[in-house]
Amino acid sequence: MGLLDPETSDGRVIFFLPWERYTIAGTTDTPCEPHARPEATEREIQFILGEIDNYFDCNIKVRRGDVLAAWSGIRPLVRDPSAANSAALSRNHVIETSKSGLVTIAGGKWTTYRKMAEDAVDAVATEHGFEHATPCSTYGILVEGAQNYHQNLSIELCQRYGFDTEVAEHLAHNYGTQAHELAKMVS
Repeated sequence: MGLLDPETSDGRVIFFLPWERYTIAGTTDTPCEPHARPEATEREIQFILGEIDNYFDCNIKVRRGDVLAAWSGIRPLVRDPSAANSAALSRNHVIETSKSGLVTIAGGKWTTYRKMAEDAVDAVATEHGFEHATPCSTYGILVEGAQNYHQNLSIELCQRYGFDTEVAEHLAHNYGTQAHELAKMVS
């Protein structure tokens, strides 16, 4: 389970997510010009480290040397054509239907891909009068590796392929039932 604080010292959001015996902490939201190779700046890293300090006892200090990796990306923000303020940028996805009936979806985040798919499919069905169409069913579709997943999968991988417990747990946690395919490749 992670932690999300919607109000940092400067009003941004910060999150902490457990990952592989480590913690991912982020995020910053800094306007920039698009470029091919975005990189986390030292200023952004220091901002996150400073915010982390607010969650620990004063005897515990997360230092720059504790940071194992930093990465950055550019999220395109779109103007919502139906918004009252045309200068406002949306951090969510926006769906627009042209006069010709073309349904366009723009913006959004990779973490909301299912909601984006649902909204886009439903907009097309509504726009083009597909009266027999059922609502988008992406919510009920399992992601790859979730089919037949069970909590003893790591034990199964240990027994079937001879993996150490730590390796089997890593494969089961990250790849689900697709871990069997990976195991076959290396055995």
